[in-house]
Amino acid sequence: MEPLTTPNPDKFSKALGMSFKGSNTNGKIWIFVGEGMDFIVEDDSEQLLHGRFSCPWLPSHILLSVVYAKCSRGERVALWEKMREITQVVEGMPWLIGGDFNTILSLRDRTGSDTKRQAEMVDFAEAIEDCRLLDRGYDGAEYTWAKNGLMERLDRVLISETTSQLFDAVRVTNLPRIASDHGPLLVRSRLPSNHEGGRAFRFQNMWVRHGGFNELVREDWMAPTDAEGLFNLKLKFARIKGALKRWNKEVFGNIHANLKNCEENIAEAQADFEGNASARNRMEVNKRIAEYILLLKMEEDFWKQKAALQWLEEGDKNTRFYQSWVKQKRIRLRIHKIIDNGRELTDDTDIKESAVSFFQNLLGPDYPELDEPDLSLLQRIPPSEHLDDLPKPLDDDEVNLPFLISRPIVHPGRMVSRPYSIKLAGASSDQTL
Repeated sequence: MEPLTTPNPDKFSKALGMSFKGSNTNGKIWIFVGEGMDFIVEDDSEQLLHGRFSCPWLPSHILLSVVYAKCSRGERVALWEKMREITQVVEGMPWLIGGDFNTILSLRDRTGSDTKRQAEMVDFAEAIEDCRLLDRGYDGAEYTWAKNGLMERLDRVLISETTSQLFDAVRVTNLPRIASDHGPLLVRSRLPSNHEGGRAFRFQNMWVRHGGFNELVREDWMAPTDAEGLFNLKLKFARIKGALKRWNKEVFGNIHANLKNCEENIAEAQADFEGNASARNRMEVNKRIAEYILLLKMEEDFWKQKAALQWLEEGDKNTRFYQSWVKQKRIRLRIHKIIDNGRELTDDTDIKESAVSFFQNLLGPDYPELDEPDLSLLQRIPPSEHLDDLPKPLDDDEVNLPFLISRPIVHPGRMVSRPYSIKLAGASSDQTL
């Protein structure tokens, strides 16, 4: 909460049905928690209240920072520095920071004014980048603050990379403005489930750097399938997919585990060389280092492919850069809500079922069930003497029954054609009409 009154714990605890856990130095930020939860203040300042939040259903505590920023750019500098200071403490721990930052991040976050705020946006963006925070986006209202025709998105929630690993999904909803010019933020998170479905096959670009990759593909592709055409191509693709999946599991292995093992091998080889500086031990050290460099390139390929980036600045070999892009993309592309026939679906199961139903109807529409035909409507064929002969086999006369072949004969240069020449097939040359 960011109230405009002096903290009154007893009054608001009863009104909210929650426990008061503290406020910042100037009384602008209050913390209330539900039953069984706890919040321990670790850092207190005029614009930020930081602490440790825990609840029974979380596997570990998370660090929570609540912001109520000053209105001027100069006063917010202290907030950005405080965020950078906290970053040094929370390294590797789940961290969620949110509240009223009193500035925007891009021009899309504002409407109703043309005031230049680029410098403020740069300050905010640099603080987010330095703290390695992710803006997971939002749903609901587009702007969180409004006054006299000016609307801005001043309130937002940012999360650390570790938080994105702890939770399967983090959803921020901008709720409507009712009793204030600010709209409240609703943050919901979901822990990952233990159930894992089958994963679709995806070709990994890093495979091509392995020494045995080309030979594996060549042998499997050249093996015959006893089929032709597109069916032959389909069988080859299916077979090589299975071969690559087995090879990846049995030979290539996990790239991150391979890197760790290679580091241990280098340390062991260097220890042997320090004990015995022979040419053989020197060669072993160089071999291990070359393997390690190759694995680093493979890991870079792995993260680059997952990040789906089409560019790479020369010299930027930090795979952590790609990891942050992967997590940011995964967070932003997650579907939290869809509209299906006028109904708003937010449950994951409902969303999946709706998507499956849509594509089933699109690619394989259900045809209406047809009623059994009423055979009584068919009129009975009147009896005929020829109907009785239909099931009988053909005799020699019927097989040799002549049929007519006609062709007009036209003389070149003449407009008049001769009468049709008609011949009976199966007859002699003299039997013409």
